[in-house]
Amino acid sequence: MTGQPAGHGAAAGGRALTEHDLAVPDSVEELLAVAVPYLREGLAAGDLTQVYVPASLAVDLRAAAPGIEVVSLDDFRAMRKPDAIIMRRRLLEEAGGLPSGRLRVLFTVCEPYPRAWQERERSEAVHNAVYADAPTSTLCVYERATTPPEALEAALHTHPHLRTAHGRVPNRHYREPRAHLASLPFPDEPLERTEPVLAFDDAPSLGQLRRALARALRGRGGTQDAEEDFHLACSEIAANAFRHGGRPVSARLWAGPDRLVCSITDGGRAQIDPLAGYEPAHGEDLSNGGMGLWLARKLCDHVDLDRAVTGLTVRLATAVRPAT
Repeated sequence: MTGQPAGHGAAAGGRALTEHDLAVPDSVEELLAVAVPYLREGLAAGDLTQVYVPASLAVDLRAAAPGIEVVSLDDFRAMRKPDAIIMRRRLLEEAGGLPSGRLRVLFTVCEPYPRAWQERERSEAVHNAVYADAPTSTLCVYERATTPPEALEAALHTHPHLRTAHGRVPNRHYREPRAHLASLPFPDEPLERTEPVLAFDDAPSLGQLRRALARALRGRGGTQDAEEDFHLACSEIAANAFRHGGRPVSARLWAGPDRLVCSITDGGRAQIDPLAGYEPAHGEDLSNGGMGLWLARKLCDHVDLDRAVTGLTVRLATAVRPAT
């Protein structure tokens, strides 16, 4: 669905409860011309106002808008989406005690490689659904000089409004989050074109599949903690496959010098919500279960779902980082 932004609640006075804007500046001067009024507006209203920007830009923003809180951009980039959502929920609670009750955030967006830009597109779409009724303003800055053209096009589909030095306008290219997520192609993983280190078809039981994965992963994760995390993520998805999808349950594991990829396929026919796994399925009480896909998203760099006539494939991928 493409068209005028919709679905975000309205606060008193007609203002949208949730604002998620895109700025595409051509220069640092243009960036400041957009960012500074946005930040000053938040400070004047009593918003909890944070910026996630490079250190060089933080100096200019602090000088122009004293009172903003600068957060390490590197720390945020290292967060996977479920952890970023947890952090944002806590910040919203903190903002609730301030005069406006509102959280205001500015991000500069830059990713190191194409697969990360694809994950960014997903993250932006998820943002629109997860915070649809939250009192929060977010300005995402995609600098034209450092953003690939395809990433700029993707950003137009995931931000309800555009912001420039001249003001804020609705974005006619915006797409409803679930529809947009469902339309995205299954990302390519080149490692899958190599020989797998494990190919296990129609596993007789969850226990046998878990043990086979553990044997195949041994010594391939870079560190023991990383290896155990990836095994836990694979095990959770395998458990979901047996519990919710049904047999045959099959697995493939690929291991490269800098990457692990595992796919779990089951015989299920159920439709999967594109937003599944970004928050626990049953809310904050983790004793209620529903954490398998959420844990996988917390533990892996990429989690992709592919629905086919024959069943569901969940593919996990993560970088192998050498021990330090």
